[in-house]
Amino acid sequence: MLYLALGHTISNVTFHSDYPVCGVGVVGMNLGEVRNLTVENVDIRCEDIYSMAVGGVVGYNMGYVHDVTLTGENHIAGVNATGGICGGSMQSVWNCTVDGTTIHVLGDNDFSDGRIIQQDVAECGGLIIGGSFGGTMDNCAAKGTVIAEGNEPVGLGGIAGCLEMMDSVTNCTAEVEIISEKGGHAIGGLCGFSGTHSNGNIVADTEGIVTTEYPGIIDNCVVTVKMNVPGATHVGGLVGTGLYYYGEETAFKESNCAVNAEIIGAVTPGAVAGRAENSVIESCEAQVTLDGEALTGEVGETTTMYESADQLEKEAPTEE
Repeated sequence: MLYLALGHTISNVTFHSDYPVCGVGVVGMNLGEVRNLTVENVDIRCEDIYSMAVGGVVGYNMGYVHDVTLTGENHIAGVNATGGICGGSMQSVWNCTVDGTTIHVLGDNDFSDGRIIQQDVAECGGLIIGGSFGGTMDNCAAKGTVIAEGNEPVGLGGIAGCLEMMDSVTNCTAEVEIISEKGGHAIGGLCGFSGTHSNGNIVADTEGIVTTEYPGIIDNCVVTVKMNVPGATHVGGLVGTGLYYYGEETAFKESNCAVNAEIIGAVTPGAVAGRAENSVIESCEAQVTLDGEALTGEVGETTTMYESADQLEKEAPTEE
């Protein structure tokens, strides 16, 4: 299927649902190409806890999205994978812009047993993409706000909540305010969690994703962010954390990036990354404050890794 929207504008879209849905947006699911499209004044809210992939333009992207703009006044709310351009994505996104947009992450988590495990509820909110798994991202810019309304959300970021198993994220900028007043995990000015697995074929059969870069590349990205995240962990000026996934923590390489951040209330955050096991940080500039004081450590001092729900049936790994 090929979907082309050449030079058109779609305006004043409203969709509210309390039923389970997957793939909600101006385009619900894309298996081809969405390009050269402007969307403005979108109000989408999907409240059922089994809903996922809620986007202002594309709900679930399995094709290509590029040269797309979301502007005006936009409010997009969902429980799992909520984003401005794409809710969920498994392919490449480039040359996309978001402005005047608020992402609302709904739902509640409870990690009182001490393990921080992704539960597919209250997770993955970002201005360009909510949750991405595979593909690449290049030359995207976002301005707006990400608000988590419930307890302990996971995966919040300016560009995306999740950029997992993505080969490269390059030349992106974000000016964002992130608000999570009831804790949270995996929160970053660029993205909440990111990285690739050392075995690029680890999910080829189950998800159809193959990565070619390890660690995953994050290069030439610039972020200005204010985070009000009392009690949150795995918090970084650029990236929150990698993800414990199929026996190891995914890793990223951040280079030539810059962040200007004001962080309020986070627990052991890092100026660049909240946690960065097996990852590389080089040639990055960070001007970051924590509760009004300069934060100079590039990486936070977390002791609990962030796990995928795929680990639920397995014994908890030993904490470092």
